[in-house]
Amino acid sequence: MINNTEQLFKALGEKGISISDAEKKEIEEVSKKYPVRISDHYFNLIDWNDDNCPIRQQCIPNIKELEKVKGYKEDPLNEGKFEKTPFLIHKYYSRAAFMCSNSCYMLCRHCTRKNTVMSGKPASKDVLPAALDYLKKHPEVNDILITGGDPLAISRDLLEYFIQGFRSVPTVNTIRIGTRAIVTEPDIITDELCDMLAKYRPLWIFTQFNHPKEVTKEAIEAANRIQMRGIPVGDQSVFMRGINDDADILVELYTKLIGASIIPYYLYICDRVDGTAHFYADYKKGMEIVEKLRYRLPGYGVPKLIIDADGENGGKVPISINHIICENRDFIELSGNKEGTTTRYDI
Repeated sequence: MINNTEQLFKALGEKGISISDAEKKEIEEVSKKYPVRISDHYFNLIDWNDDNCPIRQQCIPNIKELEKVKGYKEDPLNEGKFEKTPFLIHKYYSRAAFMCSNSCYMLCRHCTRKNTVMSGKPASKDVLPAALDYLKKHPEVNDILITGGDPLAISRDLLEYFIQGFRSVPTVNTIRIGTRAIVTEPDIITDELCDMLAKYRPLWIFTQFNHPKEVTKEAIEAANRIQMRGIPVGDQSVFMRGINDDADILVELYTKLIGASIIPYYLYICDRVDGTAHFYADYKKGMEIVEKLRYRLPGYGVPKLIIDADGENGGKVPISINHIICENRDFIELSGNKEGTTTRYDI
């Protein structure tokens, strides 16, 4: 595990990778605000012969992270505004998120919470009673997302304590865990961990694959260990410039995922978070690409393109091209099931 710039430069030296003093200085400068943390598994996926390697871009600090860009904020989704008890966010009517962890097996350079949760404190056992009391007073909340940070980066005993607590609330129907460990540190997805999680079904795991290079043999095996316990695994990718804003790349990614029974669920437009502007890919391009996926993948392999909008009336909003080209009293004209075609549907 690489936990600081000194370890990063040492690891580069051991691989015979040479970077300039200027780049080292930039990495050190960025890491003062946004630290370095890279798992050995993920680090070994980098193609150092490719300056634009999508793996490298997601884990190696970039001086662009320090640029101040108009419209970008530390917490553009205003999650702090919806914190009802320490670490418990209730933003959506029937769902709440518990930010139990402030660490991950890798600090993604595009992280939505790089200015908030990742620089805060982790949750302790002491905060759970208040969260459970809130849920008992708000029976409309029937789904809990345990997130952070990465919940699988805390001790297994503490994670089980939190899960067990939420499962004890009669009105909580489903529990979800958001983790990127399947992608970044698949070896920690052990049989023992999976057996523990299986005790608290219905439970779902959501992870984040952003590029086909991340769909390794080890990652698929980790997902399979979870699935074998009757726990579904879904994917929530982030649409990023220079990484996956290309139809061919996403077709390859989602083909691999559905081949591993991993559900392509969401494809997020990058949130406007300080330090991430260089990853932003235009939502219009996203809609055009998802439309191409619709023609090239089975329906269950096409994720919903999502903008996570600010405010109480915002939240996760799906966006797509309108498939009704025209309509009148007798029929509607639709975009066809083959790219570039149309079809008539009588009404």
